[in-house]
Amino acid sequence: MNITQLRENFPVVEKAIYLNHAAIGPSPLPVQDLTQKWMVHHKTYGELYFRPLNQMYEEINKDRRTVGTFINAQFPEEEIAFTYNTSYGLAAIAEGIDWRKGQDKIILNDLEYTSNSYTYQVLAQKFDLGTSIIRNKNGILELDDFNLDQDTRLVAISHVQFGNGFRINLEELAKIVHEVGAYLIVDAIQSCGAIPIDVQKMNIDFLVAGGYKWLLGPMGTGFIYVKKDLANHLNPSFVGSMSDMNPMNLSHHDYVPGTGAKRFQASLGPNSTLLSEAVKFLADIGINNIYHQIEKLTSLIIDIVLNTPEFILQSPIKQKSMRSGIINFKCPRAKEIVSELRYLPKKVAISYREGGLRLSPHFYNTEDEIIESLEQIKKLSQK
Repeated sequence: MNITQLRENFPVVEKAIYLNHAAIGPSPLPVQDLTQKWMVHHKTYGELYFRPLNQMYEEINKDRRTVGTFINAQFPEEEIAFTYNTSYGLAAIAEGIDWRKGQDKIILNDLEYTSNSYTYQVLAQKFDLGTSIIRNKNGILELDDFNLDQDTRLVAISHVQFGNGFRINLEELAKIVHEVGAYLIVDAIQSCGAIPIDVQKMNIDFLVAGGYKWLLGPMGTGFIYVKKDLANHLNPSFVGSMSDMNPMNLSHHDYVPGTGAKRFQASLGPNSTLLSEAVKFLADIGINNIYHQIEKLTSLIIDIVLNTPEFILQSPIKQKSMRSGIINFKCPRAKEIVSELRYLPKKVAISYREGGLRLSPHFYNTEDEIIESLEQIKKLSQK
């Protein structure tokens, strides 16, 4: 993997050290070019730009194969649907479950980003469901604390936690969840594109990810994965013309849900072509190559943080399997530093989360960028 050559695809490196992919990932030039072409043609020529509907439908199937292969879905055309963002996808799946009022229980945890909590809180109120919150221990969710029973219907969790970067062992968690006959739904927006995901090996039931962070796609893109043998048990009401068994019939008729995850494809709106272009770019580099480079950069951050008295590490690092592309640490003036870094001649982009600084490098970042950024942070913390 030639980092120098790959960096040419990211104009942001000329003006900034960008370590904020857990917030928004800059799209590489191929994705930018296709996005611009799509927008210009669409706004200039309107419907004249689009191909016939049946051709567009087949292109979506091609995009399903691209994205599905990236996460090793067994039946991509039947297990992938495209959505606008993670929140929409999570809600669409959860709302489609045939809940047993007053009986079913949802398992959440106290590390989650709000999008992976609000949906289930609302559903719990709507369907009189029980909720149980797993409490973290020093930033870690222990598998032994997932004490599930026969009333547990759904366990909702992020693969990687947005604040401290803790990564759960999904394969082991899935075993616990399936022992009681429950579903596992995964928010993968902080891992997909940075960490290898194998939905078959991990035995994940449902997975959702937005496209604009580590996947480096445009805003307003994302995808849903639904295991094929589970999809037909779900009855989503977030449906549209593309959700029907016969999406080419646009006249009024009785709705028959499409097969597999296709019943979640409400419309042509979520631009699968642009997300697919971003996924292709990452797949050509190789997700394992990407992961190893991110691992190298985050290890360097950890080493510097642990050897800097002003810094206090907040991310769990005892086991490498729990690490991700996110490293969080506390330091004096943390909140002010995030803003001040953006006024330097060479800007540095990071985030303030959970009372500390969150750094999230991608594969095209360099060790020199990490060292320079942390030196600047140290100087600013001493003001």
